[in-house]
Amino acid sequence: MFAPPKTQLALDAPRAEDTIVVPLQSHEALRLDQTNLLSKLVEIWGEVPIRLIQHLDLRNGTYGFVGMGDKRMSPLIRPGSIVQIDQNQRKIINVNWDNEYDRPIYFLELRGAYLCSWCEMSGGYLSAVPHPNSKCEVRRFAYPREADIVGRVVGVTMRIAATG
Repeated sequence: MFAPPKTQLALDAPRAEDTIVVPLQSHEALRLDQTNLLSKLVEIWGEVPIRLIQHLDLRNGTYGFVGMGDKRMSPLIRPGSIVQIDQNQRKIINVNWDNEYDRPIYFLELRGAYLCSWCEMSGGYLSAVPHPNSKCEVRRFAYPREADIVGRVVGVTMRIAATG
């Protein structure tokens, strides 16, 4: 999603540290420490890596921002990550996965808040299951009264090391 299909040295592309300042869209209550849809980020200006923007299809795709305080799926998806969401994949399938990398991750809307998590369905309840290393607790919601499934996370861009 965010890069060419083959590994390559990007000599004639912008440098990795190159950024541009862009307006993002949100409502007044938006906080970057919380998980949200990228389309909700309005009137907040921030620096965005050029390499990220040149591959996003903001008009036709759905993207989420994992809040800076949201460690629920860390280390698989770290706080500050941008995720691509497939809105056609909204059904939670309860099966045993071979490993954590094969288990689907979903983006949920919780009546004014958002969550990115593994999910399980049982008895009319949706359980948001965090990565075990995150030390977060499983959250349970009456479905669909308290939560909606925005879609399955199919792509992610994130930092793996601190800059500076």
